[in-house]
Parts: sequence; structure tokens; C-alpha cells
Amino acid sequence: MPTIPATVTAKGAWEPSAPTPHHVLQDAHLPVMTLRESALANNTAVMQAYVDRHGLRFAPHMKTHMSPDLAQRQVDAGAWGVTVASVQQAMVAWEHGIRHVLVANEVLDPAGLRWLASRRTADPTADVLCYVDSTAGVAAGAAAVAAVQGDLHVLVEVGFPGGRTGARDAATASEVAHAAHDAGLSLRGVSGYEGGLPGVDAARAYVSGVLGIATAVRGLVTDGRMLLSMGGSAWFDAVTEAVAARPADLDVLLRSGAYLTHDDGFYDERTPFRRHPAEGSLRPAIEVWGRVTSCPEPGLALVAVGKRDISFDEGLPVVRQVRLVAEHRTGGTADATQTAPAPGAVTVTRLDDQHSYLALADGVRLEPGDVVVFGISHPCTVFDKWRQVHVIDDDDTVLRTIATWF
Repeated sequence: MPTIPATVTAKGAWEPSAPTPHHVLQDAHLPVMTLRESALANNTAVMQAYVDRHGLRFAPHMKTHMSPDLAQRQVDAGAWGVTVASVQQAMVAWEHGIRHVLVANEVLDPAGLRWLASRRTADPTADVLCYVDSTAGVAAGAAAVAAVQGDLHVLVEVGFPGGRTGARDAATASEVAHAAHDAGLSLRGVSGYEGGLPGVDAARAYVSGVLGIATAVRGLVTDGRMLLSMGGSAWFDAVTEAVAARPADLDVLLRSGAYLTHDDGFYDERTPFRRHPAEGSLRPAIEVWGRVTSCPEPGLALVAVGKRDISFDEGLPVVRQVRLVAEHRTGGTADATQTAPAPGAVTVTRLDDQHSYLALADGVRLEPGDVVVFGISHPCTVFDKWRQVHVIDDDDTVLRTIATWF
């Protein structure tokens, strides 16, 4: 594809320059991943309006895309900052100028804790937090604070039986909160993750329990307002409902991340905007474009897009569009015939590392050279397969190319 000019900043960050306008398939080396600008704009506005309307604060999870370009878009739209899953991801956000960062995980590595504890020394305007769910985590944090003469801000994470991290009951959470306070850590509040629960009712009950724990340890939070952070993309309506009667001095920080690009599978089925359509609607922004390379038997086509290129952990890709061969020319150019197959007409049945297997219904025919445009399920595990992603207009013109930092 045409070369996209880029510059390297003083911080070593890759920053794309404006590309020469061209169709995404012009001289393309497929497969490529794209994002629809119109969908990104819609989803950004819908989600920020939702959190504003319900009086929440917002730190969308950057691990979904690990793109500083997209993170800055979210902050510019009104987000407090970003959520990340590791210190390494926090460093990426920091190096790209984002100073409000929540590490939604326990941190036990001494080097990582020292970096976190030194952020306010590096920039007094910074607000960087992480989780603790054990007295061992508190002790590690206190050692890091002493080592750098710094300040570590923490949330006590509250989990649920069979879930992932987090104190399993109120007594343990209270013990950790008291330990953090007594060790000189800056206790800011509590956190949890409702996304691993089976539905809205279970999530609502769990969040209500975490809110009760927050109220119980409120006296240990001495620096300003208290935080309660929650954060999946499937049941955040349960969070909103559970915290509606929260104390006036408690802020709720939502961490949902998949909304920005949405998808054609896992989150499309579960998004709260399906249950509450009056709140808005999201559009899938992600597409992966690949070329048919073989049609070796009736009813079967192979496309050069595989597990190395597209997500598959929460469902196989779906075929959104086909660009057909025309007049003996390779398909997929800007003037090629476009068609959206009827449901069930073209189905992905299997992925290898570099191949998609497409089952074709009776009467459906593809040719080698045709281009297939896939929608995906689960945004988090498609972004990590790409270092550069094209943002395209609705006429498939490349508007810019953004970088990911995995």
C-alpha cells in the first residue's frame, strides 16, 4: 500500500502524518485492519453522553486498543483519564502525555511499584492509582514508597467467589483497607469488576455489596472524595443502577473500553444499549479485509486471513461484505461490485494461522481475487495483532493511520 509518512517525536513516539488520500484497497497488501471514523465518532459521543447523564466519571480501558491516538480522542471527549492492565501499559499512556491513569490490577513487582510511587514527583498534576487486595500487596507498596520517598495511591479491590482478583468478603477488604491506611499508602477507595458475572441481576447485587464496603471504609479515605471503580462493557447498566443512591461524596469511575469500536459478536449481544435503546446505540467500527486465494471445491472458499490477523476467542469472525471480481480484474478495487451476503450465505467455519474457511450456501459463488470484509467479536484480541491500523471514511478513503503500542 502507499507509504504513510511518519515522524518520530522527541519521546520516541511514532506519529503518522496525513496520508495522501487513497482508497483502502489501492495497491494494498492484504490483509489490513480498518476502523470506520463515523462509528468511532458515534460511539465516543454516545458513551460519554451516557456517563455524563448518569453523573459518573470515566476512564476507558486502554488495553482494548493500546493506541495513544484513540486514547487521546477519549480524553478529549471528556474522560477523566484511562485505565490500563499493567505498569507497562501505564508507561505507554504516560509517555504519550496522559497523566490520569488507573492500573486496574494488583502490582507486586518492586520496579513497577517504584515507578507508580514516583509519578507525583515527576509531575505534581498526575493522578496514578493501582489495586491492592492483600496485606502482602500493601507491604510491597509501602516498601516502594520508602525506596523512592514517593506516594502510592491505591484502591482496595473486592472480588467474588470464583472470580479473578479481589478480596472475597467484606472482612478481608476491611483488613486490607486498614493495612493500607496504617502503612502510609494513600487509600482512595474501592474497586471491582462485574464483567465476569453471568448477567445484570448478579452484577447489580455484587456492585451493591462493593458499595456497602466503600461506605464502611469511608473514614480511612482522608484525601478528598472517595472513589468506587467498576468496569466491564457488558453490565455497566447494572453498575449505574446499583450506585444510583450512592453517598454524595463518592465518585463512581467507570472503566468500560470495548464501546469505542464495539463489535459484531460478543459485545453486540451484551451491550447495555440493547437493553436501554433510549440511551443510544453503538456501531461496529472494526473491519479486517482479506483476499480469496482459493476455491478448491464447491461450497468452500479460503481467504488469507487467520488467527494471526483476527480475533477468535469470543466467537469467529462474520462476513460483512464481499468485493467481487469484475471484468477479469482482481476484485476489491474502489469500483468493484460490492455485496452484503444474506445471513447464512457466507459463513466462517474455521480459522488456521493464515486462513479463513468460508462455507458458501447453495447458489453463492466466490472467485479467487475477491475481497472479503470481516467483522469481529471481541475488540481486545484483534488490536494486539496489528501495529498500524487505517482509519477510513464511509467511502473507504484512508483518513489517517494510527499506531498501537503492545
